[in-house]
Amino acid sequence: MTEEEQTTRDRVVELLNASTFLQSEKEKIANLAKVQELIIHLEPLLLDSFFEEVAAFQTDRNSDVRKFVVGFIEEACKKDPGMLPRLVPNIQLLLADDAIAVVKRVVQAAAQLHRATLSWLALARTVTPEMEQVWHIITAIKNTIVTLIDHDNDGVRTQAIKFLEALVLLQTYTEADSITRDAEFNLDHVPLTVKVARPRKLEEEARMVLNKLVAFQGSIHISSVNLMTCMSSLTIIARARPQFLGKIINALEILHANLPPTLTKSQVNSVRKHLKIQMLNLLKHPASYDYHENITTVLNDLGVTASEVNKAMPSKDSIKKRVRRDKPGEDPGIVEQVSKKPRLEKEDKSITIDESSTTTASTDPAAAVASSSVSEKPSSALDITQRWLVEKLTPEKVSNLVMVTMLNLPEEMPAVFSAGYSPITAAGTTKQIQHVARLLSSQLTAAGVGPGAEQQAQQQDQEASTYEMDMIQENEAFQSGPVLVPAGVAGRGFRHKVKTMKLEEVTKPFPPANMTHMHSLLLGRLLRSSAASLSSDNAKSHIRILTMIIGCVSDLECTELEDFILEDVGGRGDLLISWLYSEYAMHHDFSQVGRLVTAASASKGKEGVRKKTYEDILGSVVVRLLRHDASKERDELLWRVFMEVPHMPDKLVEKLVMVGDQGSESVVAAALTLRDTANWRPLSSRPALQTLALLATRDNDAVRGEVTTILVEMCEGNESVRTIVADCAGQFLKYLLEKSPPKELCSQYLGRPPPNAEWTEATVKACLYLYLALLPLNQALIHDLAVVYVKTVNEAKRAILRLLEGPIRHMGMDSPQLLKLVETCPKGGETLITRIIHILTEKAPPSEALVCRVRELYNRRVSDVRFLIPVLTGLSKKEVIAVLPKLIKLNPHVVKEVFNRLWGVTLDTGASPLTPVDLLVALHLIDNEKCDVKTVIKATGLCFAERNIYTAEVLAFVLQQLMEQPELPTLFMRTVIQTLTHYPKLLSFIINVLQRLIAKQVWKQKKVWEGFIKCCQRAVPQSFTVLLQLPPAQLSDVFASAADLHAHLTSHVSTLTENQRSHIPTSLLEVIEGHNSDQTPLSLPLDSSLTMQEP
Repeated sequence: MTEEEQTTRDRVVELLNASTFLQSEKEKIANLAKVQELIIHLEPLLLDSFFEEVAAFQTDRNSDVRKFVVGFIEEACKKDPGMLPRLVPNIQLLLADDAIAVVKRVVQAAAQLHRATLSWLALARTVTPEMEQVWHIITAIKNTIVTLIDHDNDGVRTQAIKFLEALVLLQTYTEADSITRDAEFNLDHVPLTVKVARPRKLEEEARMVLNKLVAFQGSIHISSVNLMTCMSSLTIIARARPQFLGKIINALEILHANLPPTLTKSQVNSVRKHLKIQMLNLLKHPASYDYHENITTVLNDLGVTASEVNKAMPSKDSIKKRVRRDKPGEDPGIVEQVSKKPRLEKEDKSITIDESSTTTASTDPAAAVASSSVSEKPSSALDITQRWLVEKLTPEKVSNLVMVTMLNLPEEMPAVFSAGYSPITAAGTTKQIQHVARLLSSQLTAAGVGPGAEQQAQQQDQEASTYEMDMIQENEAFQSGPVLVPAGVAGRGFRHKVKTMKLEEVTKPFPPANMTHMHSLLLGRLLRSSAASLSSDNAKSHIRILTMIIGCVSDLECTELEDFILEDVGGRGDLLISWLYSEYAMHHDFSQVGRLVTAASASKGKEGVRKKTYEDILGSVVVRLLRHDASKERDELLWRVFMEVPHMPDKLVEKLVMVGDQGSESVVAAALTLRDTANWRPLSSRPALQTLALLATRDNDAVRGEVTTILVEMCEGNESVRTIVADCAGQFLKYLLEKSPPKELCSQYLGRPPPNAEWTEATVKACLYLYLALLPLNQALIHDLAVVYVKTVNEAKRAILRLLEGPIRHMGMDSPQLLKLVETCPKGGETLITRIIHILTEKAPPSEALVCRVRELYNRRVSDVRFLIPVLTGLSKKEVIAVLPKLIKLNPHVVKEVFNRLWGVTLDTGASPLTPVDLLVALHLIDNEKCDVKTVIKATGLCFAERNIYTAEVLAFVLQQLMEQPELPTLFMRTVIQTLTHYPKLLSFIINVLQRLIAKQVWKQKKVWEGFIKCCQRAVPQSFTVLLQLPPAQLSDVFASAADLHAHLTSHVSTLTENQRSHIPTSLLEVIEGHNSDQTPLSLPLDSSLTMQEP
């Protein structure tokens, strides 16, 4: 060993030692790169000494270091093929690495190692068992990488595609028109005598890989990156191996007609542009002459102009040369030769492949034969299906096909179609029919349908079966070869095991009776010691031991254990939960304890077999806890059981209703447990909510309110919970349709022990509370409530009307469901609708929508005027006046409410259709045929009773408007008298009114005339002026009706001076003084029915 080699060796050792302890990955990789440069390029003789040390870094935690090891193995094998047996197993291990980056690097290196291995075998004079093992490992790597084409990672799939491309190029022969790289190694350089790598099998494998690559290109879910990579690889294969040109062009045609639907519009444009480039590259190839028509059709669809197509076509000279070469019979000797026979002997192992191999291939007679065989262009699946379709594409069938498929057109144009559609310019021509048939054939072949696809499938099945038989034979031969161990992986030695003594071999089994007795004693002792141990620091260990022992207990011992736990429900909850988990695991065979239990039960005999299951034990514990004295500790343990056990049967959830008779605190605790069960146990959600809803019907108001609040909070924001609770509440509501309360409501746990033959207020409320509480959350429930209201008993109807106020206020008058209910009022539900409207309008004015629906319902179906009372303030003045006669006929209390709404006393909105003046005037103008006078008098009396509303000024306006009527109302003078009575300060205004009545000849209306006289009596002495303005006949009639007025007026006239008396007409004086005794006074017969009543 020279000094220089010694120095290099020391340097390598130093770098490897440093790399082993470096924490920085960058420094570690830098050191290893220096080692690689030293032992591969500078001193190759050191490679055999240090390759294991470098390969040992393949177990490093950092993926970049493992990637470097892959690169090192690739360079070492390319430098010295003798390293393949030592390093190829490492590549096989690294291919299964967890890091995606390492897997991609291994796939890249596998292509080079595959080529190096095949070259190594081709150059070897004899094939050793070690070479066979290397080749089988390479074959396994190939098969693994072929499956990576379906890997989840996009980058791994891309590298797998490139590997398949290299495999096809390596394992196939070149031809005269092949475009190859310099010094390219392929099947031309592999002798036919190679034992392991048979050229025929390699070529078959390449064809199968090519088929897989074509199938991958036609997959529906392929990504755009993988698709363009696959197109490029197929184009490279077609240019380098013209024998596959027809298959690849057919594949590209199918792709053009069937782009993956998962691509976006931009991706479709990119794929079409890439496809155009690949088709132009294929068009330039001299061997594509037979496929020019197919390529040109696709290029035209892709938007390539005719000039671009002509420019890309090969020259006429090259085409003529190919046609001349493809003519059969020019040289019979050529056909007789066997194609692709490489040299059987190699003059030197270091022969290099140069350009001469490529040039000689073009002049090789065997190549010409191969070319001629390709030029025959056997029919592909696409061609067979196309010819079959051309015969079927008649105008009638095409039109029917179009009409049928129009039903399946999407609403929006797909991105693939919009990006790839080109207008049809020559429809109906033979060329266009051929093109349409070609497109349909592409789609049918891609879907595996049609005569061509069937023939292709049969052929592929035959090839696959042949290939599988060959692989089986090779694997059988592989079994007898030596095993190659990965370099750098240290093997572990084997030690002889010492035979241990087995206890069952030296002991005798106990009798079953003794086993049972000892087990009972052990359990009793453990339970006695647990009373103190469960509260110590070693409680967990003690519980673990008890749990193991409990798995083998009998049914009687289970009961004893339950008694032990219930003695201290606050301190032994952990033991209970651990026991239940152990039972569940054994019941479902999740633990090894179950096998021990089975064996122990078998040893005890029939007496020791336990019949209780997990559900039996859990049910017994829950029922006993529910019957236990109510306490905070008991409730907390119940909560833990329901929350922590692995499985809770539905029937046990329903058992929680048993706490209903144990006090309000226990019921609320059970309600909280049910709430948490519904929230955290989805499988038990429905029974938990149903039980919680049943507790909401409890007789105790405080408990019922608490439970109802819990349910309402759960329903807020949770649609599924709301649906379940609404179903339960709806079921309770439907109970009201029955003649008597059902047995579900009559239970001691709900505070209503049976029997209960009739509906009471308490039982009705139990059915209504939850339903009414849900109304604001699910307003559609109001319709079912109206249906039940119509059909239920009177007691329930009264309860519904009383309890309805709160929910209806929450819903509000703008609720669409309430408006819909008013609009579609069920027959018999008018009282309910009226109550709802009263609630809505009690503290807020009615909305326009509500008024509109009430008006329509009143005009169409409901004739009861009470229906309009809540929305009176929303009606027009004309509508209110029209229904006023009906309104004042109602109960005085109702009439009072009506007036209060119109006056704005109940709700001052300032938007009443009638002012107090308008209301009193309207009352006076009511027709006697629509309403009798007594009813109107009562209504006006209600108005005069509100002195805060009907002040002196208001009444003055009322009298003023009544005076302006064409005919004075019947009750006009009564109102005048009442006005004078309530407001004496209006005397002068009243005198003025009386004077105006003289001008209107008030004596012509008998009823009003009587009131006029009475008013004059009330207004003495101010009314003398009015009396002196009457005509003599009417004054005489006044004296006849009211003698006191004659005396008062006579006395008044006697006090006048002569001058004053001179202004009084003589006719009046005569009537006053009685001088005109012969004149018969005008007597007005009084109708007893119209006698003016005193106010």
